[in-house]
Amino acid sequence: MILSKSYHRTRESYKAIKRGVPQGSVLGPVLFVLFTADLPKYLGNKSYPIMYADDTVLVTSSKSTEDLDIQTFISVSMAQQYCSNNDLVFNAAKTKYLASGRLEDHLTEPPDLQRVKPVKHLGIMLDQSLSWNDHIDHLCSRLSTAIFALKRIKAVGTPEAVKAAYYALFEAHVRYAITLWGGSSGGNLNRVLVLQKRALRIMNGLQPQESCRETFKSFEILTVVSIYIIEVITYASKQNLPKISEVHGHNTRRPNNISLPAHRTTLYTKKPSFSGARFFNMLPENLKMCDSKTLKKRLTSSLINTTIYSFDEFFDAITTLF
Repeated sequence: MILSKSYHRTRESYKAIKRGVPQGSVLGPVLFVLFTADLPKYLGNKSYPIMYADDTVLVTSSKSTEDLDIQTFISVSMAQQYCSNNDLVFNAAKTKYLASGRLEDHLTEPPDLQRVKPVKHLGIMLDQSLSWNDHIDHLCSRLSTAIFALKRIKAVGTPEAVKAAYYALFEAHVRYAITLWGGSSGGNLNRVLVLQKRALRIMNGLQPQESCRETFKSFEILTVVSIYIIEVITYASKQNLPKISEVHGHNTRRPNNISLPAHRTTLYTKKPSFSGARFFNMLPENLKMCDSKTLKKRLTSSLINTTIYSFDEFFDAITTLF
């Protein structure tokens, strides 16, 4: 790589850079992607890498602790060797280890790696049981900070400025990865809803005990429950999941319903594809025929005029919503 710098009208001579990239250079991300593009092929079937920008996660799984320990050790060793071969630095201090499943307490930690509960990845707090409780704690802390900011803006700003601040500081955090954590439990979703109600009361100048159902409608703001329902339904509609009419040839009353697969665990029902399909099947037939973009618009226009605080309220209101 050849670089040069110019100061006013004086230009330095060109110099070759044999290692690394200058900080702030636009070449950094491009070169990193080029250097690491063959990492999945290098690891083979030892682990499943999840790569996003400069964040890399290695996922290993097995039914026995011995095999899992061996696979994890080999995967980490191969990743270290890969970095060495490509002149990349493997930062062990920033590399964390998270064990999940029934055998987590019997696993051996890889050398030089810190075992954590939970771990933060791309702004999401992942715990060993995928309960999402730690993520909700983290989210509620951010939302409380946003509520404080809304109080200050409400005191000096216009209603338009307060509403814009709500979308930027509050709802943006609520929407992030809601398809993952929104179905974890009713308690987690309710914790976020309580903070959302507090934010709406501040925006409308209501007292702490006053109802804010009408405020959601007048401000045209979706509740966190409505946001989750819209997002998972849209997600399920994009997945090309098998319809009942495609599974068998029988003439049924709801041929456009998504076929729900058999399952044995409660955790499976919390998957975005499963919960989205369950909500999708409750919709009228004319909505099921819409493409995902049109479906999302129609769901939003209907739910924005109805304050939904729980899944039961949504099921009860379906006949009048659409």
